[in-house]
Amino acid sequence: MPIGIALALGLVAAMLLVGSESAWRGAPGFILAVASLPTLPLFGVPVMGGTARWVLAIVTSLALWYGIGTLASRRSTSRVVTSWPEWRREYVRLSVGVWVGALVGLGVAATVLSVNL
Repeated sequence: MPIGIALALGLVAAMLLVGSESAWRGAPGFILAVASLPTLPLFGVPVMGGTARWVLAIVTSLALWYGIGTLASRRSTSRVVTSWPEWRREYVRLSVGVWVGALVGLGVAATVLSVNL
């Protein structure tokens, strides 16, 4: 399920980014790409491109989302009676932390790169 959510975000990001020549499509597309692939900034994709960097970001993000889904299922099934709402609550807690961390890291990197020394 978490991989499907990340895939849906990634597809929307790709639709916005492919053929984009304006900031109106580029900025939301890149934010959705970082939400889908939170390890993207770790490989320097905003500054440097390349197929290998994208592949590494995709593989590590898939592992991250798989781990988050597994952790959410373990935390939600620790109760006697559990269902999808409990899993969703645990997943949202974990994924919001990942999204905020990735976007704050991207903001810090943009701020540091914009400073002239």
